[in-house]
Amino acid sequence: MSSSTMLAPALAWSGHLRRRLDAHPDQAAWLEKAVEQPVTPALMAQWQSELAGPDAPDILPVDACRKVLRKLRERVFSVLIVRDLAGHADLEEVVGAMTQLADIAVAAAYRSVAADLAAVHGVPRDPATGKPQEMLIVGMGKLGGCELNVSSDIDLIMLYGEEGETDGPRRISHHEFYGRLTRRMMPVISEVDENGQVFRTDLRLRPDGDSGPLAWSLDALEHYLIGQGREWERYAWLKARLMPAQAFEGSDSATQARQLESLRVPFVYRKYFDFDALAALRSLRERIRQDWQRRAMARNGIDSANNIKLGDGGIREIEFVVQLAQLIRGGRMPALQKRGLLEALHAEQVAGLIPEEDARRLEEAYRYLRRTEHALQYREDEQTHLLPGDPEQRAALAAALGMSPQDFETTLAAHRQFVSQTFRNVFRMVGMGEQEEPATPAEGAGAQDEPGNECELAEQIRQAFGDEAQDLLRRTETLLGSHRVRSLPESSRRRMEALLPAALRAARQTSAPLDAAVRLFDLIEKIAQRSAYLALLAEYPDTLARVARMVAASPWAAQYLTQHPLLLDSLIDWRTLFEPLDFTQIARQLTADLDACRLPDGSPDIERQMNLMRDVQRQASFQLLAQDLEGELTVEKLADQLSALADLLLTETIRRSWPLVNKVEGAQPHFAVIAYGKLGGKELGYASDLDLVFLFDDAREDAAEVYAKLGRRMSSWLSTMTSSGRLYEVDLRLRPDGDAGLLAVSMEAFEQYQNKHAWAWEHQALTRARYASGDAAVGARFEQIRAAILVQPRDPAALREEVLAMREKINAGHPNTSQKFDLKHDRGGMVDVEFVTQYLVLCYAGTHPVLVHNLGNITLLRLAGEAGLIAPELAARAADAYRVLRRVQHQLRMQGVEKARVAPDQLIDERAAVRELWTAVLG
Repeated sequence: MSSSTMLAPALAWSGHLRRRLDAHPDQAAWLEKAVEQPVTPALMAQWQSELAGPDAPDILPVDACRKVLRKLRERVFSVLIVRDLAGHADLEEVVGAMTQLADIAVAAAYRSVAADLAAVHGVPRDPATGKPQEMLIVGMGKLGGCELNVSSDIDLIMLYGEEGETDGPRRISHHEFYGRLTRRMMPVISEVDENGQVFRTDLRLRPDGDSGPLAWSLDALEHYLIGQGREWERYAWLKARLMPAQAFEGSDSATQARQLESLRVPFVYRKYFDFDALAALRSLRERIRQDWQRRAMARNGIDSANNIKLGDGGIREIEFVVQLAQLIRGGRMPALQKRGLLEALHAEQVAGLIPEEDARRLEEAYRYLRRTEHALQYREDEQTHLLPGDPEQRAALAAALGMSPQDFETTLAAHRQFVSQTFRNVFRMVGMGEQEEPATPAEGAGAQDEPGNECELAEQIRQAFGDEAQDLLRRTETLLGSHRVRSLPESSRRRMEALLPAALRAARQTSAPLDAAVRLFDLIEKIAQRSAYLALLAEYPDTLARVARMVAASPWAAQYLTQHPLLLDSLIDWRTLFEPLDFTQIARQLTADLDACRLPDGSPDIERQMNLMRDVQRQASFQLLAQDLEGELTVEKLADQLSALADLLLTETIRRSWPLVNKVEGAQPHFAVIAYGKLGGKELGYASDLDLVFLFDDAREDAAEVYAKLGRRMSSWLSTMTSSGRLYEVDLRLRPDGDAGLLAVSMEAFEQYQNKHAWAWEHQALTRARYASGDAAVGARFEQIRAAILVQPRDPAALREEVLAMREKINAGHPNTSQKFDLKHDRGGMVDVEFVTQYLVLCYAGTHPVLVHNLGNITLLRLAGEAGLIAPELAARAADAYRVLRRVQHQLRMQGVEKARVAPDQLIDERAAVRELWTAVLG
């Protein structure tokens, strides 16, 4: 398309452009040439330089700055009209150019005005460093998100670092300096003169709005956000971006920039979602509609159907859908902490919060509505979002967008209908379903029997449980009398008064009412200082009932929930807890979230990454726990899932630890984690340790040193206690030479040790070892070595003696002086099955290679039976017995029993089958 042809759609639609070229005919030739290339930051800088003139100083006088910025704005606007309506500029070019223009304008105005003020009053300096202290100019809304529309105003907040005084002859306070600077800057950008204006400016998003100071110190901002920050301000600060602006040579704003970000992120993105905020966000959703209605009435009652920003199915509704998911989940999922809307939408789709098809349709609607919005604003260069009511003008708009009137209307209606429906269902979409509304006092709080004081609650407990209630009464007295509760704000105390009797009623509906009540009260005491969780349990009775059922079913689950109350969030959308774990999705999202955990200087935020991995492990384990308590998982399936989760987290630990020890650019770790014990056999439990061995196969000169450092770093990453707890306890003693050996072992040394120095018990342990994570080639080499060791010929009698000796040693280390049967260590228990299986593998894998594979004890017994090494019927009975023993052990652990033991008259058949297996194989 030729340049003159490109101009045709713009000239047909935009009265502003026609008048501009009529008034300045010389501009037509310039425009025809300018529209041939995209509007980029470099091109705008070139235009700015041309407009300022070759002899212009680096910092323009204020009057010259005003003129240059207005002419620059006109150039950018004119070129975008042509390129956009000709279909040559995508949304990213248009909003990117307008955002860059705003950055240029704000920075130039700041430099010019600051130079004037500094000439009179001197430069504000950081008291700590003595360096010049810049003003921190924060772009809000679409400016912050780098998605400014073509006729937008810009929302700004002006901040500064430390209080103090300027250093000139007529000194003034920093507060006064930055206030004057702000007041004088705004007309440079927003005042209309013979050259038009650059941007309308709005400072009302600052703390206290119009009644507050024009510029705020960071300390004052911190106090405001902590003490007075409201939900809509979280929404506003989500996109806040520090604009690139420097007025003083030698200044360094990096420290203040980090301080600002450290205030913004926790204010917007909260790790513990505040369920008070849920109601506020629902109200905000309704205010979006009501706000439009008020504005519409002010415009003579124009129908909301014509407003593509604020009306039904408009741009504002798409923004709310995307940003709500960020506010709710962003504290836990750092990958969602994006300022740009489309970037955030893509992150939410990857995270599984918004279905892929819905995300695609939302993006298509957003792009369509934004392009339509820009076309409306191109017409007369005014900030409008109203579609023409006149059919001829609507048809002209469609033509400007390259569409027929019918196609335009049909497409617009489809997009808006989908957006409107999505907006209505937004809370359900992001996992905060509206199917359960907060309880009214008559529902969740129990209007008829809510206690007015401690005595009434105690009477309810006595009536419910009689003589058995003494322990619960003591706990209630301690709870209500504790400093933790007495120091609560009034609103939290009221919630507590409503929550305790509600918890009592929920407990009475479970299978173990008294136990459930005691455990619920323990949980309530734990969360007393977290108003978010008091609100959740007090105002969402269905969630309280779910918690009651879980703690009634398992004291271990109750303890787990009490230790990690952030898991309560998972109970809001109960259905998702029963979906199978998608390890591919978990891994993808975890990687994205960890990548997003960055300090302001771009380096990894290690503490935050470690906490995030622990939170993900807790959440996934809790999902399995919920399914386990509902009987939806076998013990084997549960162990497989917990083992797969551990493998995933080990893989991510290698990825995060390697850059911290490697000094060779681009080098990849030729390193593998070998799992032994429960993880090796994929029999992991909720609280199992990880038995690990670290191997490497790398020719680099510093290999031994760097991989030892990697092993230490990984061990620390996994086992360090952080504010989110410990990821896993790690045991590295199964490596060659145990505690005396190297932390990471070369493949060559490992192979040599296994062939020449390993004890029989180490080969027994090897039967349950497997490659878990890391370099697949190193893992494959390990599996080859393992197989070669296991198939070596052995003297059955000598091996038998060594296995029996090790069994006696294990038995001596776990004495049982009770009359009960220990499911794991006593004769006829699980260890007997494991030793028999290990003996069979070591003795016969050379002649029966199928036994080499790490398939678990039950499968290996079946294969031994099929190979004729033991009677198939005995193999089946012993395998069934082992399965039952594991299941009972798991059930006892879920009941909080430390040692899995049962009465001597229980599990008779299972114990007999195991003893028979032992006798048949080992005598």
